Amino acid sequence: MSQSRVVVGVDGSPLSTTAVLQASHYASSRGMSLHVLHAFAPDLPMLGFGALSDRTAVTGHGRQLLAAAAARAHAAHPDLTVTTGLQDGYASQALISSSRSADLVVVGAVGFGLLSRATMGAVAMQVLTHAQCPVLVVGHETGGAPVPGSRVVVGVDGSDDSLEALRAGAREAGVLDGTLEVVHTWQAKGAADPTLGRASSWEEYERVVEQRVRTALTSTEVPEVKCEVHILRDEPVHALAAHTEGASLLVVGSRGTGGFQGLHVGSTALRLVARSACPVLVTR
Repeated sequence: MSQSRVVVGVDGSPLSTTAVLQASHYASSRGMSLHVLHAFAPDLPMLGFGALSDRTAVTGHGRQLLAAAAARAHAAHPDLTVTTGLQDGYASQALISSSRSADLVVVGAVGFGLLSRATMGAVAMQVLTHAQCPVLVVGHETGGAPVPGSRVVVGVDGSDDSLEALRAGAREAGVLDGTLEVVHTWQAKGAADPTLGRASSWEEYERVVEQRVRTALTSTEVPEVKCEVHILRDEPVHALAAHTEGASLLVVGSRGTGGFQGLHVGSTALRLVARSACPVLVTR
């Protein structure tokens, strides 16, 4: 049986450099291998000045990027098994294809290109939407590897996807020997909402949510970690983004209780990538 692996996409951008550090930490701490991937479509316009036709130069540049990324991963984790891949075609397609045999795909939120100043680039958006495994999106150059003992924040809305995110967050907190911080928010849907009535209505709601969280964490596959549960009347993205300040990781499910059947990734997960102060792990 082949070794489990983490795939990270690199394009030479500052965020992809940080993504390599995140990916190498994840792989090393779990006994996995790391596969560093670079892809380039020869007909892709660069900076609006037409296509790059010198295939030899493009290939050589790609190999240099891969060698530098592999060296960076080995410098951080000397015993880590690192492989590299240079592929023709668009980066998003190569990463999505690789996700079928990966335990995790790691990408920078934006890379080099015409829209590199956007809050989330096209590659990250497409990988998040179509990958077959969890995706870790790195949105800050200073992220580096997570700090031992730090906080892992998880968003929970009661959906099955969010409970899987909860269990994944607990595993991450266990690896870091850190704290799991669970955030659940409720937005009243009108004046008749029961949580706006008697104080006991809200207290009962808090009790039910916290009990469900604690029950989900009793799985034999989930390590025992210090856990804090925050149940708030707030908008989900606002509340979760606020809790990511000073955290090492935010974990959310790919879909919540909203949306519709067949939706690959929810709007909350996509919006959080742009708002989070730390890397975002979207589980599946």
